[in-house]
Amino acid sequence: MTTTWSIAVFAHNEAANIAATLGSICVVEDGITIRVVVLANGCSDRTASIVRELATLNNNLQVIEIPLADKANAWNLYIHEISANSSLSVAEMHVFIDGDVQVESGSLKALAAAFEQAPTANAAGALPVAGRDREAWRRRMLANGTLAGGLYALRGSFVERIRRRGIRIPQGLIGEDWLVSLFAKSDLQPLAGNGYAVLRIAFPSGAGFSFRSLDPRRLKDWHTYLRRLWRYALRGVQFEMLFGWLMHQPPEALPPNMEQVYRQALPPSRLKWIGPTSPLRFLAIQRIRLLRARKSPN
Repeated sequence: MTTTWSIAVFAHNEAANIAATLGSICVVEDGITIRVVVLANGCSDRTASIVRELATLNNNLQVIEIPLADKANAWNLYIHEISANSSLSVAEMHVFIDGDVQVESGSLKALAAAFEQAPTANAAGALPVAGRDREAWRRRMLANGTLAGGLYALRGSFVERIRRRGIRIPQGLIGEDWLVSLFAKSDLQPLAGNGYAVLRIAFPSGAGFSFRSLDPRRLKDWHTYLRRLWRYALRGVQFEMLFGWLMHQPPEALPPNMEQVYRQALPPSRLKWIGPTSPLRFLAIQRIRLLRARKSPN
């Protein structure tokens, strides 16, 4: 009997990295069919054309171009449309990879084995093997049961449940991995009273991913770093608002986009101190409060 693994690669202007990322997904296992879909979202470079060139050598590789540069939107498209077709709907495992990472050898096999060893697991996560903060990052992931967007997998039956219930990630969310982690840990139930006693996310030791760390000697990397600080601050506020929303409501009740979340969910306190990035958090909450103060569109 043939086993199918479906792999979704999310790429926004990753012409410099996408070939290496796809090259790291080299798995040859007897009885396993691998389908790779690159979701090139909002790309203005050669990402899509590079994948098309590589696809001439691999019938199981395809690229889908999405005009909107938004990973949450691309994730929804994959779950509800792409993975619902006949060749992917039977996949036992759906793997999600960022287009700028390198998949460590043996990782996909380790993720698949985790589902066999933990029958109650909805998700399996890989751990980072690169980055200056990798050890602290790994400890946080294991302690909190939080997936990393670089590389994680969902059980095929769990994806089918998400699709059947019409659950979508709000468009504009920064960091879908945290929300998907909540979906998996709560088993798609409201968070209040959910003790997470059952193992629903596994972290196999053989699954890992790497990426290029930022170099302080490169001016472009400083721009990336500063932009990342702002996005992390805004992401933290988004998470607080969504967590409150999901305490007593099922995930299918989430608004379709973050602007509606901003308007309908209560923003967190501006006075919470989270360290050196607290001023950025304050600015993010101020921006949301200004949006709420405007007249809602008809």
